[in-house]
Amino acid sequence: MKNEAIHALIFSPHPADPEFGIGGTVARWTREGKSVVYVICTNGDKGTSDPEMMPEELAKIREQEQLKAAGMVGVRDVIFLRHPDLGLEDSPEFRKEILKLILMYRPEIVATCDPYNPKYISNPDHRVLGRVVLDVVWPMALAPNTYRDLLKEGLKLHKVKEMLLWQTGEPNYYSDISDTFDIKIAASRCHQSQIGAQGSAPDFADRLTDMAKTAAKAGNYKWAEAFHRLEVLQRL
Repeated sequence: MKNEAIHALIFSPHPADPEFGIGGTVARWTREGKSVVYVICTNGDKGTSDPEMMPEELAKIREQEQLKAAGMVGVRDVIFLRHPDLGLEDSPEFRKEILKLILMYRPEIVATCDPYNPKYISNPDHRVLGRVVLDVVWPMALAPNTYRDLLKEGLKLHKVKEMLLWQTGEPNYYSDISDTFDIKIAASRCHQSQIGAQGSAPDFADRLTDMAKTAAKAGNYKWAEAFHRLEVLQRL
């Protein structure tokens, strides 16, 4: 059990998603001495268009890629939940798994993907995880009668202060990553299984650059990441 609260807890549906979505901001936080923990919820074993790549091998590759990338942005603790890729379900068991991590690490900020973007065609793991994390942060984490078993384990109620949703269609907060954009790109390049010829994002560098330029215009920065920021209600 953790004895010291951390700055941010990042819930990612797959390996690579943290670097693509929030890597520059995470690198800035860790440079400032703030503690950040990654939670990678699926093993990413479906993330290829190569019929010769077996799921067990891909899961191993992606886990190693994620560890290398996390180290580049200054994240030392990476938790792999290893749920099947494309298999996340909004179940009581999964909600309790997410809740326990929040009560253990006691973050000031929780970040995850926006479950509502894109609106129609989107990865189901993104939709499920984003909605589950939102519901766990509020109201579940503030309703101790939903987790009497965790209280008996010594965990206590925790109030997250704010949430950041990446890959959002409704940005209202822009994080200056002018000094860490190069780190974001370098860390993203660790995910060769995703950006190679058979990967799902071979044009990733251009896409990340365009997104960072667009987000930067809102804050007059050189490079930025865009989020939907939510202040969490501190009561039920």
